[in-house]
Amino acid sequence: MPPSKPSFRNHFALTAALGLLLLLSACGKENHGPQVSGETMGTSYTMQWHGQASTLKIKTVRLAAEQRLAEINQLMSTYIPDSQLSLFNAQDHSGWFAADAELIYVLDRAYSVSQASKGAFDITVGPLVNLWGFGAKLEGFAFPSATEVRIARLTLGWDRIQTRQQPLSIFKPAENVYVDLSAIAKGYGVDQLAMLLDNFGVKNYMVEIGGEIKAKGIAEHGAAWRIGIETPMHAGRSVEAVIGLNNLGVATSGDYRNYFEHEGQSYSHTIDPRTGYPVQHNLASVTVLHESTTVADAWATALLVLGPQQAYAYAEENNLAVLLITREDKGYVKTISSRMRPFILN
Repeated sequence: MPPSKPSFRNHFALTAALGLLLLLSACGKENHGPQVSGETMGTSYTMQWHGQASTLKIKTVRLAAEQRLAEINQLMSTYIPDSQLSLFNAQDHSGWFAADAELIYVLDRAYSVSQASKGAFDITVGPLVNLWGFGAKLEGFAFPSATEVRIARLTLGWDRIQTRQQPLSIFKPAENVYVDLSAIAKGYGVDQLAMLLDNFGVKNYMVEIGGEIKAKGIAEHGAAWRIGIETPMHAGRSVEAVIGLNNLGVATSGDYRNYFEHEGQSYSHTIDPRTGYPVQHNLASVTVLHESTTVADAWATALLVLGPQQAYAYAEENNLAVLLITREDKGYVKTISSRMRPFILN
């Protein structure tokens, strides 16, 4: 008898869905400044600003943003066959691979989070993501066996990826090592769009890619930008918390939009690279604030893998601004780290 096929729910909606209420809350009726939006990284991006640079031409910003995002995608996308990362993944032998400084920068940030989280964050987890049916190809998926999980895990190794500055290059430890930056590249893209507006002299702005956000200055109502955090419901939408954001990036990871059901159990798209299986704890959503949206993006995933107790302990020990939302018998429960409390508005 062939293996049963899982029932998928909202399989490809994750990237845009997780951040949608974040964006709507930030760009609601209270904000009327110029805005640029478009598509990138399999999702959408938005840039909004006001104040002294309100006369900045929208066309100028759009062209600069599209060019910058195209450059990043050409470096870091796994969907562009000739991107630098795709060529690295396609290298059929171990050894050094000449790379751009930007790609190396993101790899180094990923390494730092992987090391600090003891492997909960792993940019080489791609083979497991594909095995569990959350990669680019869904056709023909069957629930994986323990043997298949064990074999896929043998290809992982965030700690085997090396970088160097002279000459700029990345070391590929084995032919089958595959790097996927989807859990950190959007945050990097946000930081770069923010830098673009900084270079244009904009003092008050908000930029967003797929729900990862960075804001600077004040919103048009005269206070910090208000960012809504979704209640992690599988169906429907509501705002669970509102954050005041100024000169910080914010990233959210959750299990509530991209999952499948198999034999009565729900399996999240978030894979624990240390076990090879989707996470099974009750931590449904993690929101992280950080000066670097790149770092916030990576930590949101890492803490979601770690689970509620370890995530909160790490946030407290390392002064990290974190909002955790867990599913309890009595409903959704928010746990707020000490560093995050000053930013919660409700």
